[in-house]
Amino acid sequence: MLHASPKIRSPKWLYTKHLQTIIPNVYRKVEGVVYQREKITTWDDDFLDLDWSIVGSSKVVLLSHGFEGSSDRVYARGLTKILNKNGFDVCAWNFRGCSGEDNLQIYNYHSGKTDDLDYIVNHLIQQEKYDEFYLVGISMGGNMTLKYLGEEKWTSVNKITSAITVSVPIHYETSFPHLIKGWNVMYERRFTKQVKEKVLKKQARFPNLLNYKYIAESKNLWDFTERYTVPVYGFKNIEDYILKVQASAYLSSIKTPTLLINADNDPLLTKECYPIEIAKKSSYFHLEITQGGGHVGFCENIREEHNWMEKRVVDYLLKGI
Repeated sequence: MLHASPKIRSPKWLYTKHLQTIIPNVYRKVEGVVYQREKITTWDDDFLDLDWSIVGSSKVVLLSHGFEGSSDRVYARGLTKILNKNGFDVCAWNFRGCSGEDNLQIYNYHSGKTDDLDYIVNHLIQQEKYDEFYLVGISMGGNMTLKYLGEEKWTSVNKITSAITVSVPIHYETSFPHLIKGWNVMYERRFTKQVKEKVLKKQARFPNLLNYKYIAESKNLWDFTERYTVPVYGFKNIEDYILKVQASAYLSSIKTPTLLINADNDPLLTKECYPIEIAKKSSYFHLEITQGGGHVGFCENIREEHNWMEKRVVDYLLKGI
C-alpha cells in the first residue's frame, strides 16, 4: 500500500537536505534514557550486547540502529523514550563491534546479516514475558529488518506483530555507488575511517587471517567491502554481496504488516529506494514518502522533545496506520 506524503515542516534555516540530516543528528539532545545492558552469548562463540529500557509491558520493540551506530545514537534514545512513554518495553541491540567493545570473531556485521536479528528475536520469545513483538529499523538496520522479514526462512518472523523502517537505502546496486559520490563523501569518509579502525584492532588476535595493510589502504567503503566484507563472509565478489543483502530483493515476500518511511530529499537514497510499485501491489508492505526530512532527520523543532519520525513510529505501532 502506498500512503499519502506527509510534509515535514523543517525550520527555514534547515533549508538543504544535508542540513536536515546533519543538524538533528549532531545537535539534538535526548535526556533521561537509562539502559540496562544484557550480554548474550551467540551460537558462534561471540556475544551481542542488548540495551534494555523496561516499563513492565507485555509489548516489546526490538530496535536496530544504522551503519556504525549504536543504542546510544540520538535517534535510538529518542525512540526508546517515546516508546516507553507509550507502553512499550524497548530492546535496543548493538551490532557486533558497535557496543563499545570489540567482538570476538574476525567478522562483525554487514547489511544483510539477519542471523543475528533472528537470534535476538528468538531470545526475546524464549523469555515468555511478551505477547506482542515489534521491529523498528533505522537506515542500515532498516535494510536488515526488511530483508529478515522477506527472506522466508526464519520461523521467528511469525511472531512479529508489525514493523517500521526509516531512511533505508534498500537498493544497494544504486545507493552504494551513490554514497561515494559528490557531497555524500563527507558521510562516507567518516564511515570508512571507523570501519577500518575496527578491523585493524583485530590484527592482535588474528595476525595472519587478513591482509591488514591492504584493508587499511581502502580509499572508500567500496574498497573496504571488496577487501574485508566480501572475503570474510564468503561472497563471490562485491556484486554478489550487493545483490544478496539489499532489501529491495525481499520486499515482495514480506507477509508481516510493515511500513517503510523514506524522505523525498534523503541525500543517501537513489530513486530506486522508493519502491512505489511494490507497495501498490502488496497488502503487507506499506510505503510512505515524506516531503522533506533528510536522512534520519525529520526535524520540525530542534527544541521539541520528540521529532516527527518518533511520533510516527509510535502512531504506526499503536494503530497500524
